[in-house]
Amino acid sequence: MGPSLSFTVKDVCNALGGVSRSRVHAWTQLPPFSYMETMERSARHFTIADLLTMTVLQMLEDKFLIKSRLLGQLSAGIHRYLQEPNPVSAEEWVFIRLADGNTSRVEAMLFGESGWVFDMAEERKRINVYLGVAPLQRELVLVADMHTRAR
Repeated sequence: MGPSLSFTVKDVCNALGGVSRSRVHAWTQLPPFSYMETMERSARHFTIADLLTMTVLQMLEDKFLIKSRLLGQLSAGIHRYLQEPNPVSAEEWVFIRLADGNTSRVEAMLFGESGWVFDMAEERKRINVYLGVAPLQRELVLVADMHTRAR
C-alpha cells in the first residue's frame, strides 16, 4: 500500500473552496478531532477521512444551516462512517440521524427518525477534484458524449 495522504489546515481551507482557518479550527474542537493529540508548535495533520468529515460539516452548515452545538453531536458519527470501507459508486446517499449522529448508507435505513439525507458521492467528488483524482469511468462516457456534441 502506498503512503497515506496527509493534509494541513491550509490544505483543508483550499480543498473546501477557501473556507477560513478559524472555521476549520472551530471544527477541530468537535469530536473526534478534539480527542486527537496534537503537538505544540507543529502543524496539525489530517487524513482523507478527516478532510471528508470537514467537507460534510461545511455542507451541513452551509446548506442545512446547522449550528456548531448540533454539529458536535453529529461529527463523531460522520467521521466513523467515513473511516469504514464503503463501495465506490456514482451515488452514495447517506443518512445522519438527528438523535445521536449515527451515520449510514440509505440502503440500510428505514426513515422512521429525524435526520438529514445527502449524496456523499458529491462531497467525495469535490475532494477528488481538489486532489486531481480521475473521475469514475461512467462519467468519462458522459464527458466524451458532451465533447462530441459541442463540435
